Amino acid sequence: MGREELINRIVTISVFGFVFSVWCICVVFWLAQYIMRMRKMRQRLGIGEEADSELGTLRLWHEIHREDDADHAEGPKKFSVRDYFRRLRYEAGWTTSVQTVFLKLFGMAGVLFMVVYALGGGALLAIGVSGGAIALFCMHTQSRISKHTTLFEKQLVDALGIAARALRAGHPLVGAFQLVAEEIDEPQGPIFAQICQEQSLGRDMKDSIRRVADTTYNTELKLFATSVAIQLSSGGNLADLMDSLASVIRARMKLNRRVRVLTSQTQLSKRILIALPVLLFVALNVLDPDYMAVFYTTTIGQLMLAGTVGIMSIGYWVMNRLSVLRY
Repeated sequence: MGREELINRIVTISVFGFVFSVWCICVVFWLAQYIMRMRKMRQRLGIGEEADSELGTLRLWHEIHREDDADHAEGPKKFSVRDYFRRLRYEAGWTTSVQTVFLKLFGMAGVLFMVVYALGGGALLAIGVSGGAIALFCMHTQSRISKHTTLFEKQLVDALGIAARALRAGHPLVGAFQLVAEEIDEPQGPIFAQICQEQSLGRDMKDSIRRVADTTYNTELKLFATSVAIQLSSGGNLADLMDSLASVIRARMKLNRRVRVLTSQTQLSKRILIALPVLLFVALNVLDPDYMAVFYTTTIGQLMLAGTVGIMSIGYWVMNRLSVLRY
């Protein structure tokens, strides 16, 4: 080992240690600020240690009664992995099965791995390219889910308005649902059409609405199903109920838009901070491949590249957590 190589290694390790130390300090500082904000919020809400014990007692009482209710029920429903994949397929709008989608995804990732490795990129670069392709697919799927959820909520508000007006005009509940199925496109129209079809086959209205709400995995639709089931059992004005539900969903949508506005700066900063190192890395590879060859031909360079990917992934996760508002 020459003197220059030793100096380069010392400088590299020192720079990495400095950057990692700064990152740890930032994380600790953020955690301290988060704890201070939580303490201030608890003080403003008047929640102390005594309140915590009372809340714990109430929570324990609630858990006990919920377990008793579950024991008396037909059986508690468990959210299995199969249900998760079924929900993912529904919300992402996949026409094929989940197994086929994942088989194609991992097949494409394997092909990319073999191509990059055959071109002399090395195992780490091939793994990075394959992982990047999987990450892009996950981002695309998340975007499709977000669009589907937004469209579903907008159409549900319109469907409730149409049903309320139809009920006031003298139509029965099944007729109002049939009108919704005819006037609204996917994904909301087929749901009400399915309710009407099951009703025509002799199924109970409450069971049909609850089953459809369970298969669509939407909170607002479950709220609608529960409200209609209670209203059908106890009696009341269904038109006013649907207007109230529409108002509640509109308020939730307005709050969601406000949350997106408040977190837009964090999202933009996240995208810029993640894109800048990647674009700089690609530009240096294009402009001076010999200068970047050390990351592919040496063990230290490959470890540094893997460490960079790991740190960027942790930073991406931390920035995602910073942009989440719980309300």
